[in-house]
Amino acid sequence: MLLGIPRLSYDNIPQSHSAEETVVTIAADPRVVCRVNTGNARLVALTFDDGPDPRFTPRVLDILKHYHIKATFFIVGQNAEKYPYLVRRIAREGHSIQNHTYSHPDLPGCNRKKASEELLKNEAVIKRLSGKSPRYFRPPKGLLDDEIIEISRAKGYRIVLWTVAVENSTLISAEDVAMSTLNRAQPGAILLAHDGRLDRSLTVEALPFIIQGYHQKGYRFVLLEELLNYEAIDR
Repeated sequence: MLLGIPRLSYDNIPQSHSAEETVVTIAADPRVVCRVNTGNARLVALTFDDGPDPRFTPRVLDILKHYHIKATFFIVGQNAEKYPYLVRRIAREGHSIQNHTYSHPDLPGCNRKKASEELLKNEAVIKRLSGKSPRYFRPPKGLLDDEIIEISRAKGYRIVLWTVAVENSTLISAEDVAMSTLNRAQPGAILLAHDGRLDRSLTVEALPFIIQGYHQKGYRFVLLEELLNYEAIDR
C-alpha cells in the first residue's frame, strides 16, 4: 500500500447524499467558467486553492504522483514566497500554477487599485518561481462583482470558479467526502479542493478515494488548460 493510500470500492455508490451541495450562483455569467462542455468525454479538472502549505501540499503532490495525475494549483503569493521550494516542486512535477491573489483578501471589499495589485503582484511571484505566467484567476472564496470581473479580464485573465466543492463542513469522514464528490460527477466538471490555510487533513485523506472513484467511473483527470481548450474542439 504505497504512501499508505487506501482502496475503496465504488461499484455501488448511492445516488443521493444528505450533505448539502455547493451551488455557484454566478454560474450563468458567461464571463465566468464553472464547467466546460465536453460532450460525452469524461474529463474533469482537479484544482487546489490557498497553498502552498508545507502541512498539506507535499502530501497532495505525493498522492497525485502515485496516481500519475496532473492538477491545477491556484496559489496565494504570500504563501509562495514563504515556501518557494513547494512552488518549484509543483511546477517541476508538471502541474499548472494559477493566480489566487497575493494575500487572499475579499476582493469586492477592495478598491480598484488594491484589487489590481493583488493580481499583478501574485503574477510576478508565480512567473519568478515557476518560469511561467498564469492565465487563469480564481478569486478568494469565489467572491466576485462586476468590477473584479472587469479588472481580471483587463489583465488578460480568464476567471475560473468550480462545479463541485470537495470540502463540506457536514462531512466527517474521508469516505463521505469522496462519495459526496462522486455523486456529483459529470463530464467537464471542475473540482475545487484546498491545500492550505485551514486544516485540510480530511481533504488529503479523501483524495485517494476521490481519484479511485472517478477512475472507476471512467473519468480522466486533466489540467485546467486542457479542459478549457476542449471547448474549442469541433465535436
